[in-house]
Amino acid sequence: MDINQLAGRLMRVLRFDASVFREVASDTNALTQALLVVAAAAVLTGLGNFGQIGTQTLVGVLVLVVLGTLGSLIGFALYAGVAAIVARALFQGKTDFQEMARTLGFAYIWNGLGVLNIIPCVGGVFALIGSLVAIVAGIIALRESAEFDTTKAAITAIIAGAVALFATFCATTLVGLPILAALGAAAGASQ
Repeated sequence: MDINQLAGRLMRVLRFDASVFREVASDTNALTQALLVVAAAAVLTGLGNFGQIGTQTLVGVLVLVVLGTLGSLIGFALYAGVAAIVARALFQGKTDFQEMARTLGFAYIWNGLGVLNIIPCVGGVFALIGSLVAIVAGIIALRESAEFDTTKAAITAIIAGAVALFATFCATTLVGLPILAALGAAAGASQ
């Protein structure tokens, strides 16, 4: 993997250079880079949650960072898959799952601002801004990947986001809450 190429692409994403998404969409070797971006942003966000429920200990932080990263990768794959299906089925978008995953993966970099959540009082605001900007970058990525207009990209993002959010909620409820409860109990027992 060419780190200089990855860094250059990320800088272009941060500048909202739409051409980077067209480039990544056509580069079949960019999926590894996109997945690395998603994983890195998830790790940063997980680290930003240090000190919250279940993360007062190093073990708690590591467990939640690993689970959060796995959850982010699964949720990301689900979102990219649904977005590709919606783009093709509703709007005759010219894309497939891998192309959509490559472009959306790079747009995910903005979620890395979740690391700022560790700053008391204002960190959550920065993390929220990062998430909102990631949505905007994702809409640009959708538009460039599927080769249609921004309105269709926004509708695709809303539908895919709703499906992915529902699936994430269900998975978190079934898997995440018991783990969080166990970590909270373990933290309480050690004090």
